[in-house]
Amino acid sequence: MVFEGIVTNKVAYKERDLIVRLLLRNGLAGSFYVYGGQGGGKNHKPTIYELGSMMKVMVKEQRIQKVEGSDLMIAAESQRLWNSELVRHDVQAYYLTCLYFEIINKVAMTFQQGISHYEDGENDGIFSVLSNALFHLEKALVAKEFSAEQHLNLFLIKLLFHLGIMPDTENCGFCSTSLMDAAGVSFITTEGQFNCTTCAPAENEKGFLLRIKFGYQTKYQDYQQFTGASFYEADKLIQFFCHHFQLKPMELKSYKLLFK
Repeated sequence: MVFEGIVTNKVAYKERDLIVRLLLRNGLAGSFYVYGGQGGGKNHKPTIYELGSMMKVMVKEQRIQKVEGSDLMIAAESQRLWNSELVRHDVQAYYLTCLYFEIINKVAMTFQQGISHYEDGENDGIFSVLSNALFHLEKALVAKEFSAEQHLNLFLIKLLFHLGIMPDTENCGFCSTSLMDAAGVSFITTEGQFNCTTCAPAENEKGFLLRIKFGYQTKYQDYQQFTGASFYEADKLIQFFCHHFQLKPMELKSYKLLFK
């Protein structure tokens, strides 16, 4: 069987082997044991398993029947389909991609042999968000127009949309008043909702509301049109995400590096 996916984590094992986690095209996370995946050897062969690489992996048929539901598969052949060239040369872009992978690894369900179906596309929106985020981040670096806060906000908005946990952007969470008609709105991360400032007096964040509405309607290739984003707003979205998944923002190691 052949799988395609993005490398979101890898762990060195023994002298030259790797255990690699891929976000598969169907949005599930697959784990693969790769013999010689670290490279090296007599020919000093480089590894092709870099974080963010798009890989094609053929799985080896095992002689011993594994327990149904086991999630570790043995890679027989591997091919790299795409890889970023510039991310590793930009510290902020590198931290940003690491944060992408940490977030994805928190939400992606595990592909299990004998139970999961590779053709099932129920969660493929998650793969689409990550693959587009990486591709257009590289494109922005090539064009020398990279903005970490712009890319992070757009990634978070689209991921929350595909996860089905977007806050209501139409009506106040308390009185159901139209948010667009309200004089001011505020966002409460622990409640996961926007409120009019009449119900919850606070700093007016209507610009944040409008950016969220615009963000999930904007195609990723039009990322340049998504303007005005800030780390302050990204921080609110991360806190909202963590609240839903019972996490603490500081559990995301790259979060501390990117927001320091």
